[in-house]
Amino acid sequence: MSIRIGRRGFTKAATAALATPTILTSRAWADGKSIQVGIYTAQQGEYVRKQIIPQFQTDYNCRVFTTEGVTLSQIAALRATRSNPKYSAMFMDDIGIDLAKKEGLLDPLPVDKIPNLERVYKRFLFSEGYGAAFAISTGGLYINPQNDPKITSYGDLWQERFRKRVLMITPKFTQSIYMLVATTSMVTGKPLKEAQYLTDAGWDKIADLKPNILTIYEAPATVMMVAQGQADVGGIEYSKNIYPYTVAGAPIDMVFPKEGTFAGINCLSFVKGAPEPELGAAFINRMLEPSVQQGLAEATLTAPSISGLNLKPDAAKYAAYPESKMDDMGLFACDWAYVNPRRPAWLEKYNQIFGS
Repeated sequence: MSIRIGRRGFTKAATAALATPTILTSRAWADGKSIQVGIYTAQQGEYVRKQIIPQFQTDYNCRVFTTEGVTLSQIAALRATRSNPKYSAMFMDDIGIDLAKKEGLLDPLPVDKIPNLERVYKRFLFSEGYGAAFAISTGGLYINPQNDPKITSYGDLWQERFRKRVLMITPKFTQSIYMLVATTSMVTGKPLKEAQYLTDAGWDKIADLKPNILTIYEAPATVMMVAQGQADVGGIEYSKNIYPYTVAGAPIDMVFPKEGTFAGINCLSFVKGAPEPELGAAFINRMLEPSVQQGLAEATLTAPSISGLNLKPDAAKYAAYPESKMDDMGLFACDWAYVNPRRPAWLEKYNQIFGS
């Protein structure tokens, strides 16, 4: 039995036959593969796990396994797996990019495999292409606005009214560096940019804060002690860890003292010798896609790192975005090349003061 097909029908059939394999196999290289990614904790980590990764797994027919942590624990994980790399991509703060690069834990971001890097604001590309920001928080203090503690300066934390009423974040986290810089700025009268190089002048004042510290915390949910009235003020903390509670109706909000506003910059990095590097690069590229950046920003109330987005008004009021707003807020990022070699000594000093 023969079937006759006219020229037009044959052309359509041939075109479809040629096109279909291209569609079906464009990501066939990823089928059945898996990668391990180090992500953050708290609301941001939850959003990445529940909203970003499932769609990525579907699109690439792959698996993405995650480990939650913060910058120092992420770097520790890379050190521990240096001889047998386990991770393909790692989230870490901008402070970590400089440190991990110097230790040989990272490879440069493969620009040819991450086309969305072209969208990233130049100020958020770090260490000569070893890191790219994907979310920016503002760093300041947090309060219960119903109690209105009237805080205008970091110096207010030392007042007698706050005796055993202040929450301070663990020295293990990046935010503790901001507290030292802010304290030094207050003591010396220098702006944050200059104070970061004068921190020896801040330690005595840091020690004087000890009677006012209720607890030093690691778990992000501890911030709710302020909302519940068990403490009056806490910090320095990132807005991404506070504003989601605010939006949910909790009596908690940020204040940015006159000494300045710190920039908490969450970055993407490409692990040296990463298994499945193609898939790791694809995941980093997905994190920088406009739809993903917008969804993440609106869910976590952080600023995107790429240009051209229009955030919903309810999210825009919390985010330092667009770039002109960042400039207006005077966001300050530390000189990590200077800070990192000194951080171990600073951590030890913190432990001496607050561990005794």
